Parts: sequence; structure tokens; C-alpha cells
Amino acid sequence: MKSMSVAVALTVAALACSTNATAQTLPYDHIHLNVPNPADAANWYEKNFGGRRITEAPDRIMYGAVRLMFLRKTTPTAPSSGSVIDHIGFSFADLDAKMKELEANGVKVVTPVRDVPGLFKLGFVEDPWGTRIEVVQDQELLGLHHMHLRSPNPEAMLTWLQEKFGGERKQLKGRLDAMFYRAPGFTDVWILVQRGESTPSLGAAIDHIGWRSTGPLADTINGLRAKGVTVTSEPRPLPLPNGPTINFSYVAGPDGARIELVERPGLKPGE
Repeated sequence: MKSMSVAVALTVAALACSTNATAQTLPYDHIHLNVPNPADAANWYEKNFGGRRITEAPDRIMYGAVRLMFLRKTTPTAPSSGSVIDHIGFSFADLDAKMKELEANGVKVVTPVRDVPGLFKLGFVEDPWGTRIEVVQDQELLGLHHMHLRSPNPEAMLTWLQEKFGGERKQLKGRLDAMFYRAPGFTDVWILVQRGESTPSLGAAIDHIGWRSTGPLADTINGLRAKGVTVTSEPRPLPLPNGPTINFSYVAGPDGARIELVERPGLKPGE
């Protein structure tokens, strides 16, 4: 009996370790938009959604610890709405006042503010280059709030994200199934998935989303490959004009979601 009890205890411990390893969370890092003129886009987002300019490279804005970056694309892009990365979301303490400010700035309002009982106030606007933006009033998380993905199978998408990038599977306000990403020094971010047919994100207004590798990128990529993730671009370095050289790689997410992994050597969590 004693040896059986020891065996059971060891099995439980091994399962716990395995579960913890699977659930290890990669911090959320950035959003990359396609625009014809990155300087104009950075100015537009800074004017309308605040953030903090950083100098590691031109035309980059930080929202907490999440970078908003811009890829120059001179050919027309498909709008983000209907893509697998359908829209991004920002939260404000007074959404009515914020929407009046956006309207005064000439921002295109797609859906006026409405109050969803049990959730929060929300509305939709669009940037000049086709990115759909949800604006919400969630006092629990102000600033950059969420990414909203689109999939014919939301359950499969959420399961994939948790298995590959960790995070906490929970419901936003007890109503919306989502992944919640939280790591020391980094910004909290929700990722929600709505049901619907979608198109791949590559070349659309929101080109890709990205997570941070907290260790050597090659190790992170090999770990993802071992989990069955398709690597579309092997790790390679990218020197930044005014910052440390980073390492980056791309993987294929479900339903054509383009996902970048980036290692930022020398930077502390949240930098």
C-alpha cells in the first residue's frame, strides 16, 4: 500500500509539472498594421488613442508594454473586418466623451456607442487604412484592451492559443469566452474569438499579432514546432536603428492568422 501511495503521488506530481509546463504563458508583445505611410499612421493613432512614442525605430507607439507598429504597404489592403484578425480594442474611462472627441477629429464611426447590459458600453470606429477598432468602457482594463479574432470554430482557436502560448482561459465579464494574457512587467491583454468565416491576415489591414519569447527564440520556436506549429519563417536577427538587435520568426496560426514571435535581448519585461 505504501509503495502504491508513493507511485500515485509521483504520478500526480509529474502530471502537475506537465500541466504547468503546458500552461507557461508567453507575454503578449505587439500588433503590426499595414499602412501606406507609417509616419501618418503613427501620428493618427497617437492623436486619437494616445500611447507613448518609442525611439528604437521610427513610428512606433507603446500602449503599456504592447507595441503598435506599422508596415509600409503601398498597394491597397483588405480591411481587417472579416479577416481572421478582425479588430483591435481600446478601453476608456468615459466612452461617451471619447467618442465625441473622435467624431470631432473626423474619425469614421462605424457603430455608435451602446450599452450592453452585463458587459460594458461599446462602439466601433475605423482608421483611415481599414483597421476596425472597438472602443469600450471597461474600468478594469483601460488603454489597449483586446484583439478580436474571427474563426468558424472559436473553441478550436481558443484551445490552440492556450496550448501554444499559455494564458488563462476565462470569460470576459463572465460572458465572453476568451484568453487572458498576463505576465509580470507586461500589459494585460484579452484575446476574444467570434464565430464566422474569415480570410487570412497576411496583407490585410492588421497583418499580424505577436508574442514575446522570454528565452532564446530558437528554443521557443523549437518548442512550438514540437507542439505541431507550422513555422513559416525561421528565427533571424533584425538590427533596430536606435535599439538592440532583436530576433524574430513567424508561425502559422489557425484560419490563416499570421503570428510573430520576437526576442528582445537586453530589454527587461515590459520594455
